[in-house]
Amino acid sequence: MENNLNGTEAKQTGKFKRVIDENMRKLPNRITMFRIGLVFVFIPCLLSEKLTLNYIAIGLFALASISDWLDGYIARKYQVISVFGQVMDPLADKILVISTLVCFTWLQLVPAWMVTIVLGREFLISGMRILAAEEGYIIKASNWGKAKTATEMTAITTILLLRIVLQTLEYFSPDSWEKILTDCYGATGDILIDIIRVGPWVLMFIATCFSLISGLEYVFRNKQLFDKGI
Repeated sequence: MENNLNGTEAKQTGKFKRVIDENMRKLPNRITMFRIGLVFVFIPCLLSEKLTLNYIAIGLFALASISDWLDGYIARKYQVISVFGQVMDPLADKILVISTLVCFTWLQLVPAWMVTIVLGREFLISGMRILAAEEGYIIKASNWGKAKTATEMTAITTILLLRIVLQTLEYFSPDSWEKILTDCYGATGDILIDIIRVGPWVLMFIATCFSLISGLEYVFRNKQLFDKGI
C-alpha cells in the first residue's frame, strides 16, 4: 500500500515538474507576445491629448523595455531559446520602435524624412536576413547595428521624456513656462528651453545617422546576396 502511494506521489511530482518545465520554456515567448499586445495600448495613449494618458504611455514603454530584457534573460538563463522566440522577439522590438517613430512623425516631434530612412533600413535588413536564411546562414548583429539600436532606444526614450516635460510645463503654466524657466535659471533656462524644443530633432538625427551607417555596413558585408540576384 505504501509503495503504491509513493509511486503515485512520484508520478504526480514528475507530472508537476513537466508542467513547470513546459511553462518555463514558453514563458519568454509569452512575454514577447505580451510586449506586442502593449503596443496596441501604448499608441492611443501616446497620441492622446490628455496628460494622464501620456504619462501612462511612458509607463507602458518602460514596461515594454523591461519585458524585452526579461524574456531574453529567462531564455538564456534556462536555455529555452526557441525558433519562435528568435523570430518573434526582434519582430516585437521592430513593431514597438516603428510604431513609436510613426507616432512621433504624426505628432510632429521628428521630421518624416528621418523616420523614412530608419524604416527603410529596417525593411532592407529584414529582407537581407530572409535571403541569407535561404542561403543557409544567419546575418549576425554588428557593432554598428548594436550602436544603432542603443542610439535609437536612447533617442526614443529621451524624446518621450522631453515631450512629457513640455506637456507638464504647458499644462501648469501654458502662457509663461518659458518665462518662468528664464526668470529662475537665467541663461541656463534659455538652454533648457532649447533642449526641450530642439532636443528631439538632434537625438533623432544621431539615431538616423547610425541607422544609415549600419545599414550600409550590412549591405557591403553581405553584397554576395545581391550579386546572385542582380
